[in-house]
Amino acid sequence: MSIISAATLAELQAIQSLINQTGRQLNDHDYRQQYHVDLSPLGWHVGHCAFLETFWLRETLLGDDSATSAHHELYFPENLPKPQRGPALPEQQAHIDWCEQLQEENRELLLDPPDRLRTQPLTQNDYLARFLLQHHAQHYETMAMVLTQRQLKTSHDNFHVNNRLRASLPAQDKLKLETGNYRIGYDQGVDAFDNEVPPQTVTIQAFMLGVHPISNANWLAFIEDGGYQQSHIWSADGWQWRCDNNIQQPEQWLKNTEGDWFGVSTNGAHELTTDSAVSGINYYEANAFINWLHETGNDFSHARLPHEYELEVAQQQGCLGGSGQVWEWCANTFHPYEGFSPFPYENYSKPWFDGKHYTLRGGSPYTQAAVQRPSFRNFYNPDKRHIFSGLRLAL
Repeated sequence: MSIISAATLAELQAIQSLINQTGRQLNDHDYRQQYHVDLSPLGWHVGHCAFLETFWLRETLLGDDSATSAHHELYFPENLPKPQRGPALPEQQAHIDWCEQLQEENRELLLDPPDRLRTQPLTQNDYLARFLLQHHAQHYETMAMVLTQRQLKTSHDNFHVNNRLRASLPAQDKLKLETGNYRIGYDQGVDAFDNEVPPQTVTIQAFMLGVHPISNANWLAFIEDGGYQQSHIWSADGWQWRCDNNIQQPEQWLKNTEGDWFGVSTNGAHELTTDSAVSGINYYEANAFINWLHETGNDFSHARLPHEYELEVAQQQGCLGGSGQVWEWCANTFHPYEGFSPFPYENYSKPWFDGKHYTLRGGSPYTQAAVQRPSFRNFYNPDKRHIFSGLRLAL
């Protein structure tokens, strides 16, 4: 008897195929190249996904380490620094062939499991399969970050902008949610990560949110008004970061030889659309933007970053415009819910409850359906902006 539903099997096979096909698009050099200090080479993610599902299914649950023991050093993140991972990878095509072979065997194991696997608590109700599906989905989005950084390392100086971006302040469109007790967290099955549970009832005071995320045009207004040069609108840590790194624009923006801004994503250079959400900014930049807005005198005196609970409630009600363009920075640090218990292993979330990671909600164009839900919590240090991150105002 199978221990995976037909729907979950189809989803798992689809994300496996997407990851492996993405790996095959690169040559061997680019496959193992580290393009950003915080990102592993793309090929490492391909191998890590195949390794981890094999580790859980065979080594952890069946005690069979024949396919995994030789690869612990490379694929457990704590064992090998990121700069050493690329040189340690096998030749690209052989590596992906190995991954596909492992994954085919793993799917067969899920479809026709031995009794020992069928009776494991972790395999009940698709739990392990869906955990792996979501794990792979998150790594696919990280691979999109790698591809974007690869494009940022390529010269696009001659990219011609036909429709020059024009600056504008944020629209006054906003939605109001009333004071009340709201349910946050996940209580609909096995998909939840440990940081989404147990569900909580929280009291939230009436608040307003911008209908749409802050746009490219809004961010250009910040740039053109000298937002990156005004130290008083930045936190001390944020200003130090800006100066140390000579930051003048979002991570995914470049300027051509004609002086026009354009964007860079996985497929290369593209024009910046006026109303699209700005992407590639960090927590420091988001707060500096808000402090700058306070000084514009255009009814933004109370603007702030929202708390993650506010965004979750609004997303539950389906009233957020522009969702899914960027991960949206929240005001609060990543924290455990009352009654938190680590699962399925100790260090999935727990090490990041350190007061140094901030929560993001929402999703990007590269966020897969498996992790698209109102309760899903992303988290990063405040200086990180290689992610597809932006902001929405609370007003």
